[in-house]
Amino acid sequence: MWRLIELLVSHPLNTIAFCYTFTVQFSVILARCLLLPHVHRYQSFRTLVQRAYWSSAYGTFRQLIHRLPVVRCPETRARRVGSDWTGYIIPGTKRLDNLPSAPADLVSCVAVYAHGGGYGFGEARMYLNYMDRFVSDAEKVGLDITFLSVEYPLTDVASHPAQQDAFLSAYRYLLRQGVPPTQIVFMGDSAGGGCCILSSLELQRQGLPQPSANVLISPWFDMSLKSFEGGSAFTETDYITQANFGVPVYARKWIGSIPGDSPTVNPLFVDEDLLRTLPPTLVLAGGGDFVLPECRDLARRFTAAGVRHELIVEWGQLHLYALGSKWIDPRVREKTDTKIFEWVTKAIQGAE
Repeated sequence: MWRLIELLVSHPLNTIAFCYTFTVQFSVILARCLLLPHVHRYQSFRTLVQRAYWSSAYGTFRQLIHRLPVVRCPETRARRVGSDWTGYIIPGTKRLDNLPSAPADLVSCVAVYAHGGGYGFGEARMYLNYMDRFVSDAEKVGLDITFLSVEYPLTDVASHPAQQDAFLSAYRYLLRQGVPPTQIVFMGDSAGGGCCILSSLELQRQGLPQPSANVLISPWFDMSLKSFEGGSAFTETDYITQANFGVPVYARKWIGSIPGDSPTVNPLFVDEDLLRTLPPTLVLAGGGDFVLPECRDLARRFTAAGVRHELIVEWGQLHLYALGSKWIDPRVREKTDTKIFEWVTKAIQGAE
C-alpha cells in the first residue's frame, strides 16, 4: 500500500490521468449493469472492473500495475545471482545446493522465470508477491518451488537473441550448481512465455537437456502477427486496449530485421521433429486474452507433433490471469494454482 501511495504522490499528472480514465470506465460499467441488467455480459462485473483498472493504468501510468520500479527489496526476499547475466533467487533464503536433500514428502524444483512486458518493459522482481504466494501455497500440497527470475536485457538495450541468451545462462547456472534438469521447470508470462518455449527449443540445438516441464502464462510468441491482420477484437475484452498498435511495435523492436515467421523467433514455424523434443507444456490463457488465438495455434501444432501439453482457457479472464492477482475470483485463482502445481509435480515425478 505504501508503495502505491508513493507512486501516486510522486507522479501527479499520471495519477490525475489514471483516476480520470478509471472513473469514467467504472461509471460506464456501473451504468450498464444498472440500466441494462437484461443484456447478457460475457465477463463478470469483477473482471470488467479489473479490466477498467488495468487498462487505465496501462494507458496512463504503467508502473502502477506492478508498483515499478521495485524498491526496498531485502535480500531475504530476492537474492541476486549471476556474473555475465543477472537473476534473483526467490525466496532469497533458499540455497540451491539444498534442493536434492529436501524432505522426502516434498517434490523440489527450481522455476527459471522470464517476466512479461513485450521484451521492452518490466523487471525480474516485478512479481514478488505472486511468487511468494506460489511458494507458500505450493508447499501446502507437497511442492517445494524456488524461483530463479531472470533480469534479461530489454529491447532498448538489445534485441533478440539477448533475452534468450540471458535465460539460457540462468539455466546453465543451475546445472553448474548441481541442480538436475529433472528438477527444473521453465516458466514465464506473455513475452516471457515466448522466451521460455524458444529457449526450450534452443536447448536441442545446443545439446543441452530439457527441463522437466514448461508452464506458459498467456504466452506471446507469434511474431508473424497473424491474429492482428484486420485488427484484433480482443482489445475489447482484454486490458491491453492499445494492442492493435502497440504489439506490432514491440514485435519489431524485438526481432529487428528477422522475418516474423522465422523459426528462430516463432515456435509456430518450427519443424515438427524439433517440436517433439519439448517437455510437457502447460499453456494458460484467458478467454478474453489477446494471445488466445496464437495459443490455440500452438496447441494444434503440439497435437500434430505429439507433444504432451494442455491448453487451459479460463472463461472471460484477461491477459496474465493465471498469475493470480487479487482481482481474480479466489475460486479461479485456487483452481489455476492447483493445476500448475499438479502439472509441475507430475512432470518432475515422471522425469525422475
